[in-house]
Amino acid sequence: MNETLVTMTGNVVDQPVRRTTAAGVPFVTFRLASTVRHLDPGTGRYADAGTSFVNVSAFRRLGVNADTSLRRGQPVIVYGRLRVQRWSSGERSGTSVDIDAHAIGHDLNRGVATFQRTSLLEQHQPPTAEQPEVGPDDEAAGEVPAVTPEPAEGCVVTAT
Repeated sequence: MNETLVTMTGNVVDQPVRRTTAAGVPFVTFRLASTVRHLDPGTGRYADAGTSFVNVSAFRRLGVNADTSLRRGQPVIVYGRLRVQRWSSGERSGTSVDIDAHAIGHDLNRGVATFQRTSLLEQHQPPTAEQPEVGPDDEAAGEVPAVTPEPAEGCVVTAT
């Protein structure tokens, strides 16, 4: 079976949601928004050319680390398997674009990050400290709070 692997950059739309499968496997889901920008040769300025939204799922260790590390509004890079599915529910129908993530990281073109390695045992413990939520107003004003995780929380990457 051939898989379509993609790399997408964009912003986390909403706070990631952590869940567990019926088999006890942790995973996280979030939406990613990516806006295409191009240089307008007439004005010499960049212009937005539309935004694409995708659903991202990350399982096991990646999901736990993404839940601990990602916040709404942060710029990220997602690499994974692309799935495009048609759906219908009664009279409504549409298309869903999803990425099953293999890797997720903060986009260092737009900020700096700090990395903290974790052990396998720490992956199955819930986070102990509440992370501050970063809103678009905070990010636009350059007032993104620093996140200082406890050592047992997991892989923590913080955009500053």
